[in-house]
Amino acid sequence: MKRLLVCAAAAALLLTGCGSQNPLEANRDAGGALVVGSADFAESELLMHIYAEALKTTGAEVETRPRIGAREFYVNAVRNGELAVVPDYTGNLLQYLDPQSPATETQQVYDQLKKVAPGEMELLEQSPAEDSDVLTVTAATAGTGVRSMADLGPRCGELVLGAPAEWKSRWEAKIAEDYGCRFKEILPVEAGTITVNALTGGQIQVANLFTTSSQIAANNLVKLDDPKNMFPAQNVVPLVHKGKLSPQQAEALNKVSRALDTDKLTELNRKLEVEKANPADVAKEFVASAGL
Repeated sequence: MKRLLVCAAAAALLLTGCGSQNPLEANRDAGGALVVGSADFAESELLMHIYAEALKTTGAEVETRPRIGAREFYVNAVRNGELAVVPDYTGNLLQYLDPQSPATETQQVYDQLKKVAPGEMELLEQSPAEDSDVLTVTAATAGTGVRSMADLGPRCGELVLGAPAEWKSRWEAKIAEDYGCRFKEILPVEAGTITVNALTGGQIQVANLFTTSSQIAANNLVKLDDPKNMFPAQNVVPLVHKGKLSPQQAEALNKVSRALDTDKLTELNRKLEVEKANPADVAKEFVASAGL
């Protein structure tokens, strides 16, 4: 998935960064500043700026460290205190910490995540905002009666799916088990514009996208319901080094989480994707609108 993508030589990322400097190195000189980081994709960077702006409303000195890399890097950075806070997603974080967990539903995932989080870390409130895998079809295909993954199942043999390269190993067996779906072909396609163009152009008939992609609404695509919760809940949640935040600072982030939902996060992403807005500016506007 997109949250696991890193720059070349990822194994050396925290030693060298994607350039010549460790992206966390500056933390050593940050003094009492709260350091907020992000994973290596745009939505995570946006959420980082939102958290940073929320913390500033409490009078805190805040440093940001965007685009750190994959989950193993930023989770360890939170665990050892190099980062105070990083935005994450409940389902993927649970899969990382407890790969055998069967939890898929929102509260179930969150409750299990709190149980398995290492003692040096804690989770603040999860947000209603969710960014998870979703299968999509064109309005024309939906008009033939395909509105859910259960509807899709009997027809999969006629259809080509476009999805990120790891989809096949991660979900092919699961969708066959849950929905009896065996696609005619699964084409590895980069998530985003390329996938959408392949779907609207007819090269594929089903596309794996992400729920906060502004391109779904822009292209009149239909998200297929997932009644068996094959894709686990992926609610946005602040991951925090225990003891780094005061109660007032934690509450500021909780207020942000309560104010954010999937539709709002999708609109914020649209500003980044379509309007090419600066994520720090978008974050300031959102925090101001949230009344912090």
